[in-house]
Amino acid sequence: MTANALFEDFSSTSELERLPEYLHAQVGEAWALCGKGIFSWSVFKFYTIRLLTASGDFDPEQPYILDLTYLRKLSAQQIVTISVQEIERLVTPAAEQTAHWRQALEAIVPDVSLGDRLLGWFRPGEGVEFFSAIAALGAIPDAEFARAFAAIWLDPRTQRPALRQALLGKDRSAI
Repeated sequence: MTANALFEDFSSTSELERLPEYLHAQVGEAWALCGKGIFSWSVFKFYTIRLLTASGDFDPEQPYILDLTYLRKLSAQQIVTISVQEIERLVTPAAEQTAHWRQALEAIVPDVSLGDRLLGWFRPGEGVEFFSAIAALGAIPDAEFARAFAAIWLDPRTQRPALRQALLGKDRSAI
């Protein structure tokens, strides 16, 4: 499948693609699309992203899922490095905390290719669990980390405010 085909599929009525079957056993089936968008930089599209919640509305105090489908190949190291840089920019954790979070992400995040899916199940007050389309990848049982990681997309100071608005269901121009 090409990146354009994935992009077109994302923009079509298949937007409510089911979560992977094995994931339903853990998170249940009552998830609704809050919003969706595409993360791009310059002319490059990196991934599509969906925000799923129980009600279809985002409440940071309730569980939610971020579902990313990659439109290009990225190494685990690239994903971790960019994620940690954004966390540092948004929440400025202590150096020791940053090193701990980087190490935890490095143990979980895989290399990705076109069409690969990574999902995060965020449970406020508890942490986040990570999944691929076919398996559980690991958990970081740290509520502070979960908030900081989700801030990459959901904090008002995100580098992609239009994408944030789209994820929150407020602006469809980032689709």
